[in-house]
Amino acid sequence: MSEKKEGSSSHSPSCQTCGMRFESLLCSAPDVVAMLEKARVMCRFKAGQVIFYAGNDPLGIFTIQSGTVKLEVTTANGSAHTLRLMGAGSALGYRSLFADEPYHASAIAVDDCELCFVPKAEILNIFKAHPELAMKLLSHISKDLRMAEEKWMDQMDKGAAERIAEALLFLQDHFQHQNWTRREIAQWAGTTPETVIRTLAHFEKEGLIDQSDGRSIRIISKDKLRQRAD
Repeated sequence: MSEKKEGSSSHSPSCQTCGMRFESLLCSAPDVVAMLEKARVMCRFKAGQVIFYAGNDPLGIFTIQSGTVKLEVTTANGSAHTLRLMGAGSALGYRSLFADEPYHASAIAVDDCELCFVPKAEILNIFKAHPELAMKLLSHISKDLRMAEEKWMDQMDKGAAERIAEALLFLQDHFQHQNWTRREIAQWAGTTPETVIRTLAHFEKEGLIDQSDGRSIRIISKDKLRQRAD
């Protein structure tokens, strides 16, 4: 099955002036930037649109210029789980591309996003011409693996309340601009929306958070919430 990109494509400012240039996995060397300038396509996705689907073959690598993207897997019984959340400067699809296997998870725009897409052939040419990037990629993958291991251990060792407290802290620290739904928090914490709703009500009674406007969640006592997470 080929990769499906539902977003619109367009021209964008030069890579030389891109604000994410020095945050990107690929764009650190001037020669690489020149190669990317010729090959990249700018794509825009609305909130909720799928960037690529689990099971599809990777055709290249996406880098996030703005917005937030989640990697999501769906179990056999239809439950969705968020594996990772990524913001500007992050790269999508490189693990599957270099492993030469289909995507394990779907990438979905959490809010309106702008991404650069670089085709597989050009990515491979870049790494052949600049083998030093392999060390940068290895470091990046190693950090991803550590984060995945830590999240897996949390799922094993912590109860739902602790995971929800940890999710609130993580989301505020990394994606403060975003209002997260109870379902999205549940998908990140590995629980159900009903459990999230009950737990948030308990947190509010304890004075840890405020959700009086019905949607946004304001952390009142970060230290106490961190104690609950630990």
